Amino acid sequence: MDALIFDFDGVIADSEPAHEKAIGEVAQSSGMTVSHQFYLDHIIGLDDRDTFRVIAADHKNDIDEQEIDRLCGLKQARFLELVDEGYAKAFPGSVELIRASAKRLPIAVCSGAVRIEIDRVLAEFGIADLFRFVVSADDVERTKPDPAGYLLSAKKLGLDPSRCLAIEDTAKGIAAGKAAGLTVVGVCHSLPAELLSEADLVVDSIEELNIDRLMEL
Repeated sequence: MDALIFDFDGVIADSEPAHEKAIGEVAQSSGMTVSHQFYLDHIIGLDDRDTFRVIAADHKNDIDEQEIDRLCGLKQARFLELVDEGYAKAFPGSVELIRASAKRLPIAVCSGAVRIEIDRVLAEFGIADLFRFVVSADDVERTKPDPAGYLLSAKKLGLDPSRCLAIEDTAKGIAAGKAAGLTVVGVCHSLPAELLSEADLVVDSIEELNIDRLMEL
């Protein structure tokens, strides 16, 4: 392994509850409901645009791209409010792993979240300057489970994807990493291990990982 790429929500930041709350509130304001189980089964791991497409389809609502833009803007604003209210915390062990890894090899973020959300939280955690770059939903036309984000990340690192390792918390993220040719570690922060079985290694928590263990994969 020559580089380590972190997913963001659900790996570094315990922010899925904030995303779920923001999405649910915005959907409800437009007459749509999102149950916790629906979020876990269909939404987690998607970017905001695909999220509202899926919710609308479930309600048999035919919404156009302008309406999706409006919903995404409302969701983003609400998410940032929730971050300011303390809804996004670092997973135990994530910041420590990031700091230790940055001393040994290049690290980056590849996420389906929008850049403003990622930058706000990384700055709050005091680790933004440790990453070579962030690839967000703003940087690719198709997000996870499409491999575009990971392929772009490997290109920016100047490495073959097979020399990169990703840490993910969802089946969609794992599928994206594997399709791009990366080694992928799954952490069970958001979903049970049986749903992350396509990963090369699955652990209960990022606390179980250290840079030496990852370098051996």
